[in-house]
Amino acid sequence: SSGINAEYGIMSDDFEVETADAGASKFYPMQASTIKKGGYLLIKNRPCKVDNISTSKPGKHGSAKCSFVAIDIFTGKKSEAISPGHANVDVPIVTRKEYLTSGIDSAGFLNLYDEDTGDMIEDIRLPEGDLGDKIKALVDADATCMVSVLRSMGEEKVIDVKEDNNKN
Repeated sequence: SSGINAEYGIMSDDFEVETADAGASKFYPMQASTIKKGGYLLIKNRPCKVDNISTSKPGKHGSAKCSFVAIDIFTGKKSEAISPGHANVDVPIVTRKEYLTSGIDSAGFLNLYDEDTGDMIEDIRLPEGDLGDKIKALVDADATCMVSVLRSMGEEKVIDVKEDNNKN
């Protein structure tokens, strides 16, 4: 039986996450029992922020189970998932980045400037509701504003805006 363990040891040492292409890896495995409230979890292939975790005690013939309640970071929909505590669950890679907003085109897309790369980003739509109204008001007033864009699993969403008074 020691041969099996050695084999697994080698396999886990050889496991590498691809970092060369950021798009290659959209999530990574993590033991269910190590996930914390406020962390992220994939439920039905949707990136969710963990809102509540409850752990059941191991039964006579089973292992401890972790029950997660999480909110989809893009739709706000509540989801639930249950996993054995020792099992791996998928954790989405979530990034948040600030962009300088230079305008809104006629089709309702934001004109964003990435200060790190110098690129213009023009494929992110003005969000609906209060946030969109706030961004539009700032842009219409020629205010310098920064929007925060949340990205995960190939989706993106504007989640915040703030007026930037430091730049003239």
